[in-house]
Amino acid sequence: MFSNSVKLFRTPLILACLCLLTVLAYMPGLSGDYMFDDMPNLLLNKRMQVDSLDMDSLMSAAYSSGAGLFRRPVSMATFALNRYFFEVGPRSFKITNLVIHVLTGLVIFLLCRLLISSYRARHTTAMSNRAAYWLPLVVSGLWLLHPLNLTPVLYIVQRMTSLAALFTVCGLCLYTLGRQRMLAGKHGLAYIVTGLVVFGGLATLSKESGVLLPLYMLVIEISLFRFRDHHGLPSKSVMGLFAIIILLPLGLVMAVLVVNPDSILNYHSRNFTLLERVLTEGRVLVFYLKLIVAPSITELGLYHDDIPLSRGLLDPPSTLYSILGLAALLVTAIALLKARPLASLGILWFFAGHALESTIFQLDIAYEHRNYLADMGIILALCSLAAQQNVTRLAHIARTAIPICFLLLFAHTTWLRAGQWSDNVNHAVYEARHHPESYRAVYSAARIYARMALLHQPGAEEKAYHYLDRASALDETDIMSDVVRIKLSSILGRPVQQEWFDSILSKAGKDPFRPVRVDSLYQLMSCIGDPCDIPLETMNSIFINALSADSLQHLPDLHSKLLNVYGYFMINKANDFEQGLAIFKWAIDINPSEAQHWINLIQVQIAMGRYDEAEQTLEKFRLTDTHGSVTKDIVELQSDIDNMRLAPATNTGQTLQQ
Repeated sequence: MFSNSVKLFRTPLILACLCLLTVLAYMPGLSGDYMFDDMPNLLLNKRMQVDSLDMDSLMSAAYSSGAGLFRRPVSMATFALNRYFFEVGPRSFKITNLVIHVLTGLVIFLLCRLLISSYRARHTTAMSNRAAYWLPLVVSGLWLLHPLNLTPVLYIVQRMTSLAALFTVCGLCLYTLGRQRMLAGKHGLAYIVTGLVVFGGLATLSKESGVLLPLYMLVIEISLFRFRDHHGLPSKSVMGLFAIIILLPLGLVMAVLVVNPDSILNYHSRNFTLLERVLTEGRVLVFYLKLIVAPSITELGLYHDDIPLSRGLLDPPSTLYSILGLAALLVTAIALLKARPLASLGILWFFAGHALESTIFQLDIAYEHRNYLADMGIILALCSLAAQQNVTRLAHIARTAIPICFLLLFAHTTWLRAGQWSDNVNHAVYEARHHPESYRAVYSAARIYARMALLHQPGAEEKAYHYLDRASALDETDIMSDVVRIKLSSILGRPVQQEWFDSILSKAGKDPFRPVRVDSLYQLMSCIGDPCDIPLETMNSIFINALSADSLQHLPDLHSKLLNVYGYFMINKANDFEQGLAIFKWAIDINPSEAQHWINLIQVQIAMGRYDEAEQTLEKFRLTDTHGSVTKDIVELQSDIDNMRLAPATNTGQTLQQ
């Protein structure tokens, strides 16, 4: 009786221990601050400041991100709720991320059990009961504690990645359960459709990587179910399903690539070409595999922009070797389909996980969070191969001890990394030390020391200028380091060197034009007057140079954002409302889908007393509100117009607030 009770509660107890160990490993990092993209998306995003849970406020916050094709409303809505219930401190965001991570690990455990039961139903003697019991626990435990999965937990904005992964795995559980029922002669299509529509939709609206759900389903189908029905014959319904969810979207993408390739392959804001990216990604995938199998704390990091580009198959030679190695791994997966389906599934899963972010699309070269779900495939492949080996008693003991050692090793490495993330200064210095060729790592260290210099910390000023000089030298199109040098020197009362202005002037119009340059120009423009002594003519020349960049003609979003900042300069600094008004209209002509451009224009028209024009513009703005994300803004603007019509004449020289 007691033995049966122990067996009954053994699995929940082991899972609870794994979850507790995960929480303990991440505990040091929960006290860390905002990082990198956290600031613009969460802290400085005014639409995140919801003061009520009405639909207009939530929709405004949900669609406040400009990232991705669908703007990731599910993730952004969770950030808004986080901020509403727990204020703006980063700790609550990180705790929520950790909860999502643990939940994803538990759902991965369920998925592994479903996959193994499906495998054993077709290969009854291929795996012992003991191995089938422990394999899901080991895979989910290793995944939970793997140090490569740290950034979606402690890098707050990457909740987008972890939420997409959680919903994707939920969808795959329903798919596997549905296929099991179909093979048993029961109705299972409803499970599959629910997984696709509900969880696939939630995953995609959390982050675009959610569109990979059908591809993961295809990998499971190829490896385990082989498109068969309960009679062992080809299933027309299953093949028809994949024709709809795989072949049809693929055909649409191919058609778009033929008709308008720039809509998908717009590389004008990148310092690499399509060919260079594809060649480099071969080396990056091998690097990812190394980090999955043997994670090194000195190689792990938030920034990997120090990876050199591949200019050709033999430039560097490791490009060719990496591509051949990946091809060999893919061939191995195909060869193992019959004899070792779980291992084959794991390898194909890894490639499926990188089909979007590590192929032809014009994204940054490398980020660790791209492995958040993909690495589970390699863990499953290796663990399943080990579990299916015929072993002696001594080897059986080793097979038990090795997973425990890896669990503890991963937990310790994650704990060390989390400790680095607990303090922004230590983290920035560590990243810059281990990635000295990474512009982002070096610049982050410069920003940290610049803040410390403003607090008069001993030695911080010298280190700030050292890292700023280094960052400026690493990137020939970077102007942010020059901007920070100007602002820091102005605040500290140090002389501002003319060569910094000359550097900005020469770099402002260089191609490729990247998003960070718009933010840099906004920071410089905001500094004019107090504390920076920047001649208006100089700032205007910088804007004119920036607008001359050829790549802007292919980047309407960036082009309009640059005009947005230029318009603010004209109104708030140059006090030229007519010119500012014209610039805001220009921004709308280039990118009419950006709500903020309409809001800017209407606010200027109100400030200038042109209420009829403002009302006409507002009516046009209403037509763009297709999903109710700016309803609240429209109501407030209409109220402003009505109130100003009734108010006495006011000074039209007021400044415009961004």
